[in-house]
Amino acid sequence: MSMRNVHTQLSPVQQADIWRVRIAWPNRAVHYFGKFTAEKDATAWINAHAWLAKPVTIDEPRADPPRQSGDE
Repeated sequence: MSMRNVHTQLSPVQQADIWRVRIAWPNRAVHYFGKFTAEKDATAWINAHAWLAKPVTIDEPRADPPRQSGDE
């Protein structure tokens, strides 16, 4: 198995006249959180929840080499 560090990415984004926090999870899922009146408010939320973006180490299964005919 190989190991790699992954983390969640948090960023402020504007949608029409509100600001939201874009949360991009390590599994590539993306969610939007909150409804803030200003970018600074969304950024303050991100700073208060910085632990969400702390890197974690995961084990990745190694791909087995393809079997060749006659291997058994």
